[in-house]
Amino acid sequence: MPIPPKKFNWLVAPNNSALWVFVPLGYTLIIQTLTGFPKPETLKEISAHDFLLYISEELFNYPFWLQDLSHFPLFFVFAWLWTWFLRRNNYRSKDLVKSILICISFAILNEFSQFFIPRRFPSTADVIMNLAGVISSILIHSYFFKRRSQKLNKSKT
Repeated sequence: MPIPPKKFNWLVAPNNSALWVFVPLGYTLIIQTLTGFPKPETLKEISAHDFLLYISEELFNYPFWLQDLSHFPLFFVFAWLWTWFLRRNNYRSKDLVKSILICISFAILNEFSQFFIPRRFPSTADVIMNLAGVISSILIHSYFFKRRSQKLNKSKT
């Protein structure tokens, strides 16, 4: 198989190791931690460590509308990383469907998990921003992935 053009190498993870799964998994853990962090008032009630209180205060120390908007880039990168990893070995649409299912499910479940955190609540606006980030990321990735495939097909002939 010919080597893909350099400018498209960032579209797929190297397929020489399954360990690359730790990139999207690690990012998933980061998103869940950031979006599931308790508010400062909750941490004060349970006498949490000052470091945790500091992190919570920093996370919630910006306007509410900006917190909503921050979901878009977080989930854009999330979807890109899962699509990047899952489409590394082949060009089957089955892998794209896996990516879509993982990303949309997590985008919804991530917000629903806030129901179980004191003084936090699921937000429809956040779910919409999560899904907008996921959908736009997958659409853009698919566009470039298709272009990459066409270039690879041309280089074979």
